[in-house]
Amino acid sequence: MCSATSYGSARRDDTTVPERLSRIATLDANAAVAVRTFHFQLREHGWAINGKLYAPGEPLARPKLGTIEIWRFLTDFHHPVHVHLDPFQVIGRNNRSPGRFDAGWKDTVDLRPAEAVEVAVRFTDHPGPFMLHCHNLEHEDMAMMADFVTE
Repeated sequence: MCSATSYGSARRDDTTVPERLSRIATLDANAAVAVRTFHFQLREHGWAINGKLYAPGEPLARPKLGTIEIWRFLTDFHHPVHVHLDPFQVIGRNNRSPGRFDAGWKDTVDLRPAEAVEVAVRFTDHPGPFMLHCHNLEHEDMAMMADFVTE
């Protein structure tokens, strides 16, 4: 135990670290109501998702609030993919189990060239328009993004 001085008074530190810091509830991928694929790639006209340049107001997905979906991210280049609104869980990488670095809740997943990552996602609280995009600054600046609308 150590003592700390705070504003001139000594206090005894009786804090302890629990054996387990947290428990992460796992989303049940078998309960998914939809599977969606988002292909991040360079096309002749620019950085695209599913072959489309960013078109504001034209959503690529309309997930229902409270349901679980599987989103597949495919790439031809290094893309850290970021999803707005709710976190997700990585359930597979390149048709294998996720790596240890994939554990826990995520809002961004790193895809290396020619990788495929599957995530389970459940949007819970807020209906409306949101987006997913590549977090490479140059790609983001060149509008490698897409809208989705939660309903």
